[in-house]
Amino acid sequence: MVNSRSLTVGRMAGWGVGAFASNAFNTLPGLLLLIYMTDALGVPAALAGVVVAVPKLFDLVASPWLGAVSDREATRTGRRRRLMTSGALILPFAFVATFSSPVRGDAAALWVFAAFLAASAAYLCFQVPFTALPAEMSELPRERTRLMTWRTLFFTLGMLVGGVAGPLMTEKGTPAAYRTMSVIIGVVLLVVLLVPVLSTRQVRSRPAADVPSLRAAFRTARGNRPFVLLSAVLFLYFVFTVMILTGLPYAATYFLGGKKEQATVFLVFALSSTLAVPGAGALARRYGNVPVLLTGLGLWAAGGVALYGAVGVGVAATAAVSVLAALGQAAGLVAMYALLTDCVRIQAERTGHDSAGVLSGVWTAVDTAGHALGPVAYTVVLSLTGYASSTLDHPVTQSATALEGIRIAFSALPGLLLLTTLPLVLRYRRAVSGPMNGTAAQPADA
Repeated sequence: MVNSRSLTVGRMAGWGVGAFASNAFNTLPGLLLLIYMTDALGVPAALAGVVVAVPKLFDLVASPWLGAVSDREATRTGRRRRLMTSGALILPFAFVATFSSPVRGDAAALWVFAAFLAASAAYLCFQVPFTALPAEMSELPRERTRLMTWRTLFFTLGMLVGGVAGPLMTEKGTPAAYRTMSVIIGVVLLVVLLVPVLSTRQVRSRPAADVPSLRAAFRTARGNRPFVLLSAVLFLYFVFTVMILTGLPYAATYFLGGKKEQATVFLVFALSSTLAVPGAGALARRYGNVPVLLTGLGLWAAGGVALYGAVGVGVAATAAVSVLAALGQAAGLVAMYALLTDCVRIQAERTGHDSAGVLSGVWTAVDTAGHALGPVAYTVVLSLTGYASSTLDHPVTQSATALEGIRIAFSALPGLLLLTTLPLVLRYRRAVSGPMNGTAAQPADA
């Protein structure tokens, strides 16, 4: 049963804190897994990129299927807790294994691949039903925007902790440092992931449509045109923004000075994004989610392009420019995820069935694909420009061409490509009408 009343702060925060864990998990491998393999384990850059990408590409198939499983569970029990619970319990241990390879070279690539595949699968078991819940927690668009504001707040806090604490704990660059980091973060993940499982135990789900196959799941999603357009925006957003985040450790190592400088830049970026979230939520409720999304994407793109020059100046300039990208992230994520709940409600009103699990599964698959292809795109540029892998025992001096590849793939290239999302958002706006664009006819201060 969808709630038509205002949500309490405790209910919103209890659900939203799950985004802290899910983004900490996404941020740490995004920032550290590639450089962990290339610079601590001696894995060639191209092979390391494949290791990062393939488990996430597997998730493309698993996510919609798990969405259908979640919908069937909701139909039988009125809840979505079993998948969430299993993911919450398995993910922390698989995360520790990912950064605890006992071997080096190509053998290490195999170890990391298996552990990261298990971690990715556990993440999906939690993330798919977690993402489906907001559309079932309230039928009021403004309340769902408030809920997404809490989600984005915890999302940026997870990025802050993962992006700052992770690099600081692995500053020595040794396999032992990465292993210690993974154990500490794993304990945090275990605690935080269980909070939304417990706090949403009273949320009831409506009967779902029967989705018997993977093909049917994609067909269900494809029939919702606003959802298709918004998913395309999400995919491109994460491909290009993850390219920038993947490149930060390399830019810090070869241009800014090292892990401490990386942590400084990321601290400024994540803290700025966190502080901007309440304002982004207020703007979305006042002016609508689509205008805020367009603004956020434009700010991210401008920040990405500006990073090219800032990296050459130094850490202070890079940190200052990162504030622009951070404002874009806060606005973009609040608006994009609020619009997702509108798409779920559109589907329910059109079909009479709750397909929140299926749509959330496809959405998670698209999210995962973007996160997977971002590092691959970055490593493609590294390979084309001649980047040479190394270990602490056998350091390598990079060529001028390789250094330029590190710099441009971290900044101007993804920044400019991010502009391709703007026409898709405009098409989304034309595909919806009335309150479904995120501006419900409710009091602005609700």
